[in-house]
Amino acid sequence: MNTNFDVIVIGAGINGAGIARDAAMRGLRVLLIDKGDVAGGTSAASTRLIHGGLRYLEHFGFGLVRESLKERETLLRIAPHLVRPLAITIPVYKQSRRGRGTIRAGMIAYDLLSLGKSLPRHRVQSARETLKQVPGLNGEGLVGSAVYYDAQVEFAERLVVENVLDAIERGAKVLLYTRVTKLLTTEHRVTGVQLEGNSKNIVKADFVVNAAGPWVDEVVEANDGNRERLVGGTKGSHVVVAPFAGAPESAVYLEAVSDGRPFFIIPWNANYLIGTTDVRFEDAPENAQAEPWEVEYLINETNRAFAKAGLTRESVLYTYSGVRPLRFTTNEDEQKITRRHFLREHPRFENLVSVVGGKLTTYRSLAEECVDLVLRKLGRGFFGSGTATTPLPGAIDFAQFARRFNEGRERWLRIYGSRAKEVAALAERVNGDVLAAEVVFAFEQEFAKTLADCFLRRTMIGFDADLGLSKIEAAVNAGVRWLGWSEECARGEVESYREEISSRLDHRLHHRH
Repeated sequence: MNTNFDVIVIGAGINGAGIARDAAMRGLRVLLIDKGDVAGGTSAASTRLIHGGLRYLEHFGFGLVRESLKERETLLRIAPHLVRPLAITIPVYKQSRRGRGTIRAGMIAYDLLSLGKSLPRHRVQSARETLKQVPGLNGEGLVGSAVYYDAQVEFAERLVVENVLDAIERGAKVLLYTRVTKLLTTEHRVTGVQLEGNSKNIVKADFVVNAAGPWVDEVVEANDGNRERLVGGTKGSHVVVAPFAGAPESAVYLEAVSDGRPFFIIPWNANYLIGTTDVRFEDAPENAQAEPWEVEYLINETNRAFAKAGLTRESVLYTYSGVRPLRFTTNEDEQKITRRHFLREHPRFENLVSVVGGKLTTYRSLAEECVDLVLRKLGRGFFGSGTATTPLPGAIDFAQFARRFNEGRERWLRIYGSRAKEVAALAERVNGDVLAAEVVFAFEQEFAKTLADCFLRRTMIGFDADLGLSKIEAAVNAGVRWLGWSEECARGEVESYREEISSRLDHRLHHRH
């Protein structure tokens, strides 16, 4: 591999992937590095919405809402196979902190900030109309509701994967499961990075972008004498449950009775996604997992909203958690910490920038802003980004392809888009074995290195109700037959996968004391 690059991007979450794609599209020599797999951190732990951030209006974040709504439209265009419109109902009760007037004002502002949008405008409903639409909803004290539209990215991991695939197609190099142990520096510049292994494992670059999410401070703390803390994350946890009595047909955005905090109940992947919490988190980001009290909080609030739900801790199929890499602040109220991103230039090093904050919805505009900065700092000829108009790989000819693709393969369309034709071609090679085709495709065409990469960040089988455990043996058998795995390797992959998903099942082992 060439060891001299224009820009090294550390961190292959959604922001790093977007930056790598944009930089490669503009002709830069790019190396993307991550200590794990793509989308292995915060990007996989969101509520899976592409949204304007209705709640941000409460904190007067009009600029962020406007940017988010614009980017929502962009993603609906460039990734229609992954990002789809979602109707969301907000019930209003007599005891709600946000009354009908507040909700209506927010809805009008939301519509005004998204002029030219493709999604329908909001509508207001009476209590009777609300219960007709969502019959399972608790009707006690209900005064009405508002229905508005945002978008859902069912599998955010795939959004990251496709950005990386496109970056690779345009010449970017990618090193996964490779830790950056040191930034190499002179007096005022970063000259490259040292990788784990030995002192000679060095890659040079003219510019370094630290997009390590909640690990941003870890990357720079040993190198920047300023030692300013950049990230002070909060943890968000979600629970996944099977369809329950009275469950809504579309998303519901509720106000928790216990503390007034907003949360979602969303139909997702044939089940229901409930979340999220928002609590300070000072531990290592990789240790984030749903605490028993968070599970109980989300379950109890769902039961209050849907009286017949009858959910218990045993109803939870699995949980997931992640740390939001928000700007460090001593503000006590987690909900008031801005979700706006910042590009932090380091005073000591003129060619190092750290990405702080950001969210799925605005990753593309963040990437464009970052690459603009890189080009300006490098003194390169400047031309604009093309990422807003260039479809991601699975979106190329997607509408035409979806109409003629074989029935019964709807799942492949949701995951691979028009690239499903390549999976179908592989299925012939593996004697029609659909699962084997997906496994082989993940390793041969989508740079998966482990079974966990394959299940949790490529095929999405790991988000089935049983976390893919019923398909694990068939998957490793496909690895043995078609990918040349030894029996020992196959056993190791099974063991590693079970270990990786264990934190999603830990809620079953604990009781609240």
